[in-house]
Amino acid sequence: MLVTGHASVEASPIELSARPSCLRREPLSFYRHSSEAMATSRLSLGLFLLYSISTGIATGCVVKIRNRCPFSVTACSQTQQQDIVQYDLRAGASQTVDLGATCIWTAAVVYASVTGKCAVTGIPNAATDRNLANLAEFTIGSNGLDFYDLSNVNAYTIGMTISPSSESCKSVGCTIDDISSFCQPNNVLLTHLSGSQSCINTDGTAGIGPTDSTKLWKSACYDAYSYNFDDATSTFVCPTGTDYEVAFCP
Repeated sequence: MLVTGHASVEASPIELSARPSCLRREPLSFYRHSSEAMATSRLSLGLFLLYSISTGIATGCVVKIRNRCPFSVTACSQTQQQDIVQYDLRAGASQTVDLGATCIWTAAVVYASVTGKCAVTGIPNAATDRNLANLAEFTIGSNGLDFYDLSNVNAYTIGMTISPSSESCKSVGCTIDDISSFCQPNNVLLTHLSGSQSCINTDGTAGIGPTDSTKLWKSACYDAYSYNFDDATSTFVCPTGTDYEVAFCP
């Protein structure tokens, strides 16, 4: 919000014509009122920013990561430009990622850690368990469009949804209720020290598809990637400016 001040400047026609505008001196009251207006503007802007921070108002597009599970989830996010960020979300908690006024989030992924630790200490951009989890993937702000998808190409470990704020854009989800029964050869079932399980998509990880195995993945979660080139039914588009919610255990 900008606040501007208006000052009344009295000068006779002779004074204005005799002195070029670039050299004309204004009355002291003009500078006093202008200074007060500038101070008011700065104060108003400062109060607005403070209010925005304290109330959680976003300055642009946002992606909200929400844990709907009855247990805590270690959520991880990563983009091309940044290191992995970890959010420890208790049951029912959420974390808002503010993308700012530019609304750009390139090659971003969100996933649930199966070890409780998103990154390897001292190794930038190295994930401990990204390849053991299903992913929510985004490219936001690409020539006015957002691209988003769910991917089981590497593995599956937890139910997820992506819900755009725009009703004209499709919400997508993938939940496999009984991972142990689903994860049959040639896939691999892993049980981690945390107690969580991953079903490794063997053909998807190997870059093979479509196969009988990847077709089972597609049958379980039609809207999610089952192998690398499963684009036709797995990539979704929305106009830039849309907000998104990624939810675990929808």
